Amino acid sequence: AHNAIVREQVAAHGGFEVKSQGDGFMLAFPTARRALRCAVAMQRAMQARALRQPEPLRIRIGLHRGEVIREADDFFGPHVILAARIAAQADGGTILTSALVKELTASTGEFTFGPGWDVELKGISGPQRVYAVEWAA
Repeated sequence: AHNAIVREQVAAHGGFEVKSQGDGFMLAFPTARRALRCAVAMQRAMQARALRQPEPLRIRIGLHRGEVIREADDFFGPHVILAARIAAQADGGTILTSALVKELTASTGEFTFGPGWDVELKGISGPQRVYAVEWAA
């Protein structure tokens, strides 16, 4: 059910699956706005499913935008690492974004962000500011 929801929402929002490992996905989108819309849709779909299940699934999502290194069908580079580290900071049911994603999407008024805070991320120099997206309907 988890994989089906993720893949359904990625397709609906114009993204693509770079790879999956276990229950984790690396996804890519043409814009930060589409990625954020997809993240919100995934959380809402998981929440709707949870209301019908004795043991709900909760996903954590981390978003960042940047240039990547592409080799065959995989992506590499510091921006990929940063996105993964941001996702690792999220709790189940949470969407965290980098400051850049917030900056690129906040002016639309479509998304609401909580106050940012600085985190130290493994392998990343210096603190990074992250923001939680308020997605509950």
